[in-house]
Amino acid sequence: MRQHDLVRLFEEMAPGLRRYLSRFGPGISADDIAQDAFARLAAAKPGTIEAPRAWLFRTARNIALNELARRKTAATDAVGDISALEHPCDAPSPEDLIQRSDEAQRLRAILALLPERQRVSLILFKLEGLSHKEIGQRLGVSHRTVERYIADAIAHCHAYLSAFRAED
Repeated sequence: MRQHDLVRLFEEMAPGLRRYLSRFGPGISADDIAQDAFARLAAAKPGTIEAPRAWLFRTARNIALNELARRKTAATDAVGDISALEHPCDAPSPEDLIQRSDEAQRLRAILALLPERQRVSLILFKLEGLSHKEIGQRLGVSHRTVERYIADAIAHCHAYLSAFRAED
């Protein structure tokens, strides 16, 4: 699905999807689940989803049901050894892990929307640590073009992440 189509679909469908999800009660966050469903749609391979609207509602419903089941299970879990709570753990909390996972999923979805050269340039620069010159040699473009690709990619990612945060 093209970026323009995804943005249009989001603008059209997000309010109705949130209303639909609010029917699941206060045990879930309709905004978070709607956002997650749109992120999954954005991350899907182009051409694999024939009916995006139906797919969004079905996906959001499944996420909501899974969240309700998870919360129900979590509510019945008991603490095994209360003394273990006295020693702080250096590992991230489950909430932090979920938030990081959600942010990583959003970022993957946003990266999938970038034009290929921008996406490749950003990944080579940020994840592999290549210089602009090295990336330019790989892509067959000047280092200034690589700088523009990376700047445009970062601006694009920032705009989408800001939009997601505004929805939260």
